[in-house]
Amino acid sequence: MGGTLRRYARDEGGEDRERLEIDLPSGLLSQFQKYVENLHLNMDEALQHLIEEELSESAVPPSRPELYRAFWSDLIARLAVTRTPLAQSWYTFSSGHKGISYTLSFTKEGKTRIDLYVDVGDKAANRRIFDLLKSMRADIDRRFPRPLSWETSATRRACKIGLDRSGRVTDDNREELMAWLIRGLALFREVFESQLQRVE
Repeated sequence: MGGTLRRYARDEGGEDRERLEIDLPSGLLSQFQKYVENLHLNMDEALQHLIEEELSESAVPPSRPELYRAFWSDLIARLAVTRTPLAQSWYTFSSGHKGISYTLSFTKEGKTRIDLYVDVGDKAANRRIFDLLKSMRADIDRRFPRPLSWETSATRRACKIGLDRSGRVTDDNREELMAWLIRGLALFREVFESQLQRVE
């Protein structure tokens, strides 16, 4: 035969305001009572602990902006740079050349991406830089694990050169994605620094 654990919460007038009941089989009830005694808790304290555990497990998960902020916070800490983590899907790092940056991002298509992003404020100037870099494409591509994507648009001012892989900020392989972005950023800087000197 089983048993019932009851917990009452009373208001200042002594009236029952809340009641919690947990039905347990007799064997489990006995085990639970021994467990509580070993922890030197009374039954009221033990039930409060159960309630808190249940509430913590059913808490609302972090929103996507909060996940982005946490991800970039960890990433910039590992890079040992002083930056403010932002609650957005992308993060930029300076190349040392005006209007040209390295952008790390999570795309709507479920990709994790690294780009050399070119936007000096003028579409024709952006395209000139892009074309000069593209003239060195064979040398640049061979230094990456696979060919880069070279992207221009008739409707957008900026140009970009990127590398991507599958990955979302909500994926379980967070550490792997972060390591990939850190290695990729270092490689982009290594490869493009000398090239950017040549196009200025």
